[in-house]
Amino acid sequence: MTEPIRARVNGSPISHKDFVNAVQGYAMELHRKTKEHLDADELAKVEALALEKLLARELLYQEALARGLVASAEAVAAEVQRLMANFPSPEEFVGTLAKAGIDLGDYQRMIRQDLTVNLLTAQETEALPEPDEAAIAAFYQEYAEQMREPARARACHILLKVRDGNKEETRRALEALRERSCSEDFAALAEEASDCPSAARGGDLGYFRRGEMVQPFSDAAFSQPVGEVGEVVETPFGLHLIKVLERKDVRALDLAEATPKIRRYLLEQQAARHLEQFVAELRGRAKIEFCS
Repeated sequence: MTEPIRARVNGSPISHKDFVNAVQGYAMELHRKTKEHLDADELAKVEALALEKLLARELLYQEALARGLVASAEAVAAEVQRLMANFPSPEEFVGTLAKAGIDLGDYQRMIRQDLTVNLLTAQETEALPEPDEAAIAAFYQEYAEQMREPARARACHILLKVRDGNKEETRRALEALRERSCSEDFAALAEEASDCPSAARGGDLGYFRRGEMVQPFSDAAFSQPVGEVGEVVETPFGLHLIKVLERKDVRALDLAEATPKIRRYLLEQQAARHLEQFVAELRGRAKIEFCS
């Protein structure tokens, strides 16, 4: 059976499967939920964004190949290994891809395309001028109220995935671990029992801002007492025990502290504008067909 096609860019297909995967990715990135849980308006906007991003990526990829730019096999392998390291085992990594309907070969192809596009964007933006000190100072003055380091929390956790729908059994197992944490080291318990890759670090997730974790987890991390193991928290990933190690309040930044972030932001904005114009030029010369 022929795989459904969503669009063609100069004859090269963008598959419906790639489109669905992109929609799922942007749903998680923008709304912290799967596409199945988006309302109609959210879904329409995410689908439009996903298609535009796929078209832009394909245009950039074709231009990179035309310039003789292509990611090496070594770079692809290194990136796959880096991503695989976030999983407890290579088998679980491959299993997670399989659940999303992606085989390892397809995944490596997508990685090669992304890395090749990165080579092109780096080439296109490397000559852009650095923002000068006057521009940085003006930006700081205009947005002085926003020049703050957001509140952050550092937490460790134990994650138990719910298997075969046995949520209550999983909850009881976590409650038992919570009892043990009263007299045992939480990090050691996380290393022993957690299903999260952070288990290797004693469950330590490092510092994160409000909203960078899924909402139930974030709400708990920014409300429960520091140093205590809180109640069981449920997220789409499973059930968690959370121990907040430290919290840091919002803090105003002076110009010297803010300068690296402002410089990076202005460079990113300049690069984004340049690439947007560049993609528009590529699109103007391309033949794009949309498939129903």
